[in-house]
Amino acid sequence: MIASFQQFAAIAQTIAKQSTQPNAASAMALEKNLKKHLTDLMTPKDFKTMKISYSNYPILEKLHKGSLGNMPVYEFDRRFFESYGDVFVNNWKLESKTFQQEINIISTPFYDATIKAEKSLIDLWGDIVKNDTSDFDVKGCYIIKGFVYMINYEVKKSSNDNELVLYMFDKNGTPLAMFIDSAKDNVYQNGWVSNFLSKENEITSNEDNTFKVHTWILAIIREIVILRMFKSYADVETKIIPPNSKIKDIDCKYVNDTKLKLTYLDSKWFTNLVKSDGFNVRGHFRLQPKKENGRWTKELIWISEFQKSGYTAKARITSQTS
Repeated sequence: MIASFQQFAAIAQTIAKQSTQPNAASAMALEKNLKKHLTDLMTPKDFKTMKISYSNYPILEKLHKGSLGNMPVYEFDRRFFESYGDVFVNNWKLESKTFQQEINIISTPFYDATIKAEKSLIDLWGDIVKNDTSDFDVKGCYIIKGFVYMINYEVKKSSNDNELVLYMFDKNGTPLAMFIDSAKDNVYQNGWVSNFLSKENEITSNEDNTFKVHTWILAIIREIVILRMFKSYADVETKIIPPNSKIKDIDCKYVNDTKLKLTYLDSKWFTNLVKSDGFNVRGHFRLQPKKENGRWTKELIWISEFQKSGYTAKARITSQTS
């Protein structure tokens, strides 16, 4: 955005009113005032800052240190942790390095696009797992709307020894759910859901409701798997934010005040579809076969009902700024 002559004139008038004979102190104040006016003019009104730090996401500091430390617990979950707290914490420690492998921050457009593509992605996931076509894994951390999901999910081709570990926390590190199904550790179908979530979803963590607990947790796992697959098979905008760094985009500044590498996932082409193509009522996603480096793979594309054309935007990694 370029400031107009009239805008610069308004700035000049404002400064002129400050003083006609500025001393050194007032000159510095005037310079600061000018910079503020220019910044306001050059910054779009919808410019925003996305900041992740240990102060607004304390759970990430615990993840970096590999220790849950003094873990906050809801009062109505205290009985569970008095009995099984050590098991919860020790199993988390075993997986903490895996949870650090990639930390994905999911934007609202990315999440919405994933939900729209759910059927195609579920079909592909089923094809991989049921037909034993290849190895499949989801490892790392997913930050979605203030909740933090940590997962280690492995399906090995030609093997029944699969691994599935899920932990769910709020941003402060309060535990909300756990599920472990591990042939390696001889722990099978061990699930727990906080009463904070149980009441909302009409489930409880007693033996009579084990099926409901597992069903709810598996729905969460399915959601994370779909997010991972959308990242893998669709053209998405990826911003890699190194530890203790800032990245500036045209309409947003991304600040990473942690010691972990973060990946911000966006889907602006989906946002454009919603606005220009009536996305909610027309068209569909399709997995399009394509050849890449001599081997066949699949790419998720959007098919418009009328134009029959795919809308994609090449993934781009923005540069780091000081």
